[in-house]
Amino acid sequence: MDELGRPPAAAGPGLERSLDPVAARRAMLPLLVGYLTFGQYWGVWVILVFDFQRFHGLTSSRLGALYMMLSLTAVAVMLVGAPRLQRLALTVTVPLSLLLLAVGSLVIAVQPTDVVVVGFLLVGAGNGLIDVYLNVAAQRVEVATGRPVLQWLHASYALGGVTGAAIAGLLLVGDVDFRWGLALAGLSLAAAAAWNARTAPPERSPEGAQTVFSISALFRTPALWVPALTVLFAFLVEGSMDTWSGLYMREELGASAGVAAMAFIAFSGAIFLGRLFAGTVLFGLGSRTTIIVAGVGSLAGGLLAIVTDDLIVVAIAYLILGFMISAAAPAGFSLTEGIDEDPTSAIAAVTTVGYTGFIWSPPLLGYVAQTIDLRAAMAVIVIATLGIIVAGLMAPRRSRA
Repeated sequence: MDELGRPPAAAGPGLERSLDPVAARRAMLPLLVGYLTFGQYWGVWVILVFDFQRFHGLTSSRLGALYMMLSLTAVAVMLVGAPRLQRLALTVTVPLSLLLLAVGSLVIAVQPTDVVVVGFLLVGAGNGLIDVYLNVAAQRVEVATGRPVLQWLHASYALGGVTGAAIAGLLLVGDVDFRWGLALAGLSLAAAAAWNARTAPPERSPEGAQTVFSISALFRTPALWVPALTVLFAFLVEGSMDTWSGLYMREELGASAGVAAMAFIAFSGAIFLGRLFAGTVLFGLGSRTTIIVAGVGSLAGGLLAIVTDDLIVVAIAYLILGFMISAAAPAGFSLTEGIDEDPTSAIAAVTTVGYTGFIWSPPLLGYVAQTIDLRAAMAVIVIATLGIIVAGLMAPRRSRA
């Protein structure tokens, strides 16, 4: 089942073949830890990016351009690289994905300024493969065990954001060089890769499985544009908070590393709790209402964060924003139910549109931050919540999810 408690919609042909239940249970914890270290990397990064930017003398616009290159690489890897690795067993592709991000983290920690782009390209490639293959592996385990592994997997990412921000904050409070934080994140990913190399599902992707993200279904079935736009704006908010929220607090509001870490912990912790309870919320309210409520609540939290300079109030606003935005993307995906389209193609198309937000939003926010200030860049994130509300209002009125 997915985050909404449904059977995996994106399970390609052949996924109905059950793994050995004992092997599947053995693979579950390493996969969750793998996704936790994935989120932990970004939790570390959002606190340390201020120090990274100062160390290399990067402007906000150049940082935004680097983020765009990272996202383009991730999408290119998902479109071109991942399908060509399907013939390999998941005991290879899962650890390879984690290891690539580990190398990227270590390279960012040690690379000189004139080749700073190399680390971002490696991190983008690792992100793209992780988003494909850890989810594929989790689907296999979920089918075999009947447990909501995908729901736990994405909740573990948010939990990793909590631990990563805490680690980075403690290192900076202790006056430790920020590069050690990136190195620790890389070593954690490498350890998770080694564990998954022994326990990941041994099967190769089944013949005909669709791991390529495609938008063709959107043109065959225009009704998919509503869930696609919901996921786009939800991913834009979540991804932008992962990259800009810590910098906003430290540069614009003058927060210490420890305070910025606590605020991001509130945001990621709220997403973690929200994702765990997303299925219950959707069952009670229905997808359309959930999207509207998530959008309105996210708008309120975002507005509160940008209209005040009080750091405690900003942290509370991050908590509200995190909890409310957590249900938006799962509810958007749930709208694909009942649409006359192959479930695999529908989920793939919606996910593809969602990922475009990671491509064009970083340079936009970087430009706004450079030409105006970081508060204006945060305001762009808040404006994106209006897109969630509009998409919710456009969603069909149907029975409860």
